[in-house]
Amino acid sequence: MEANSLRSYPEYLTTGAVARCCGVSKVTVLRWIEKGNLKAFRLPGGQNRIPRDDFYAFAEKHGIPLRNGQSN
Repeated sequence: MEANSLRSYPEYLTTGAVARCCGVSKVTVLRWIEKGNLKAFRLPGGQNRIPRDDFYAFAEKHGIPLRNGQSN
């Protein structure tokens, strides 16, 4: 995925959006967060949000091919 198309993503991504983009389950994304491999912060309601730029750097570092997981 090109950097330009990623710029159209929201500034912060949900675990579900990251999972769809990577072709993995939400549980896998939560494990990446728990292990400290993927930066995220927790909202007061308990949901995680992943900064877009951190996600892109994580995917590039680990050679994860991205698919367009954003729904309109």
